[in-house]
Amino acid sequence: NRNGKDGKDLIINVPKGTLIKDSETGRVIKDLKKTGESIRIARGGKKGRGNVYFKSATNQTPRFAEEGKKGRERWIKLELKLIADVGIIGLPNAGKSTFLSQVSSARPKIASYPFTTLQPQLGIVEIEDFKRLVFADIPGLMKGAHSGLGLGSTFLRHIERTKVVIHLIDISAKPDPLESYYLIRKELKLFNPKLSEKPEIIATNKVDLLDTRIYLNIVKNLAKKLSKPVYPISAITGKNVKTLIKRVANLIDKKAEDEHSCLSLPVGRQGQTR
Repeated sequence: NRNGKDGKDLIINVPKGTLIKDSETGRVIKDLKKTGESIRIARGGKKGRGNVYFKSATNQTPRFAEEGKKGRERWIKLELKLIADVGIIGLPNAGKSTFLSQVSSARPKIASYPFTTLQPQLGIVEIEDFKRLVFADIPGLMKGAHSGLGLGSTFLRHIERTKVVIHLIDISAKPDPLESYYLIRKELKLFNPKLSEKPEIIATNKVDLLDTRIYLNIVKNLAKKLSKPVYPISAITGKNVKTLIKRVANLIDKKAEDEHSCLSLPVGRQGQTR
């Protein structure tokens, strides 16, 4: 007639944005998007019952007991997807880390060689009307990133939660800006077609390295071929960066308005909902 000591709950604290998957099936168990969310992954064992539990008026000395049950054993995989408003994408050495350090207080490692950033970096950007946006510097993507080359698939998943992407292109390097643009767009689509549908702002970085007439001509031709606006900036000098940030904020506001309007019920004639 003994009771063992109750086991303690094992609580694992994880950051917001963690995806919990079953390791065997790959099924998503829970997507922890909000602060304070929790989920029970496995229940502990059930205690047994000693012979005294079965004592009765007709059986004062029972000779049997009930064994306890083992707890559940489960293997899970924790996958972090950063929750950011804006994702900064581009080829290695496009100046993403420099851009993030220019617009926020984040201080990622910066150097003149590719793959300086080995993990996503976050920065808080303050907008004029006291609004704050979270920017994520997604480490340099490359050809074959969708299949895991250069840890590309690890980085690409962090773009999934962003509302807008800033596509930075090094205007001073090879391949040419148009080729660079399509290379990254292809990788996004191959990894997840929905990524290529996200609102995008294109910016050619490092214009400070070229003559004004030359870079303006490149930007003009690129915008014409893509049929999209292209913003010439210099992350290191800050040239046109504020204009770009304002455009980002406006695009996020517009996206929020569009999503809000989609939630409205369609109203039919005579005020009847359809």
